[in-house]
Parts: sequence; structure tokens; C-alpha cells
Amino acid sequence: MSEDAKPGISPGRRSAKWIALILFLLYCLDLAWKLAHWSQYSAGLKISTIIIALAIRLTFMAFLLWMYLRGRRAG
Repeated sequence: MSEDAKPGISPGRRSAKWIALILFLLYCLDLAWKLAHWSQYSAGLKISTIIIALAIRLTFMAFLLWMYLRGRRAG
């Protein structure tokens, strides 16, 4: 059976899996860049603001990774 003819897997779900993976990898690169240039991004911010911003970013990255793994498991 061809890949496109597999029952139960819609093309939208398959593409959503790859979009989630690409976004996750881009967010990882962006986070690495920001951590490498930490003094530029943390200048003038309170510690609590930095912690909240990192928590939001890591939560969104976890969501993207979960979406990719969920799509991979279904596919």
C-alpha cells in the first residue's frame, strides 16, 4: 500500500508533524543564540521577568515537541 493511501492518516496531520519539528528546531537554535549572547538580552530586566520569559519559551517548545511526537506515533 502506498504511503498516501494509508487509512486513518490525513495529509494535514502529516504536514503538521513536520511543521512542529521544524519550529521546534528553530526555537532551539534561537534559544542557543540568545543564551550565547545573554548579556544583550538580559540587560535591564529583572530576574523574575527573565524566569517568566524562559518558562513561557520552554513550555511552548515542549508543546511543539509533544505535537511532533504525537504525529510521529500516529504516523
